[in-house]
Amino acid sequence: MALFEIIYTSLATRDLPPHELSQLLDKARASNASLGITGMMIYHRREFMQLIEGEQPVVEALYERIAGDPRHQQLRKIWDGPIRERGFSDWGMAFVAPDEMALRGKPGYQDLLDRGLHVTPGETIGKKLLLALRDDFL
Repeated sequence: MALFEIIYTSLATRDLPPHELSQLLDKARASNASLGITGMMIYHRREFMQLIEGEQPVVEALYERIAGDPRHQQLRKIWDGPIRERGFSDWGMAFVAPDEMALRGKPGYQDLLDRGLHVTPGETIGKKLLLALRDDFL
């Protein structure tokens, strides 16, 4: 199967406190691992930005499930397309929530702080786009 990625933004219907974000992240990581999904999620002041990558039909089905999630509104797909390799293969779901420093101990979050998102030879278009938007989004 061909690898594929989608980047989207959405607005949470309400502010999510740290414990709810933590539960959401734990659930997403478990589900994503079983589906072969990797990526990165950013949450800041009710705004989500997420890159999801994996086999195309699985990624598209996950995006449709997210689109139907009542916690999201104003869902907008920024990019989708095929990729040769994963941009976030080491992260089941890297996570950034600048207002939620209580989540620093979460796997993926600390890795992101320590290692950053360095450019690699196999970088994908989605990863480049996410990096370009990251500073404006936060």
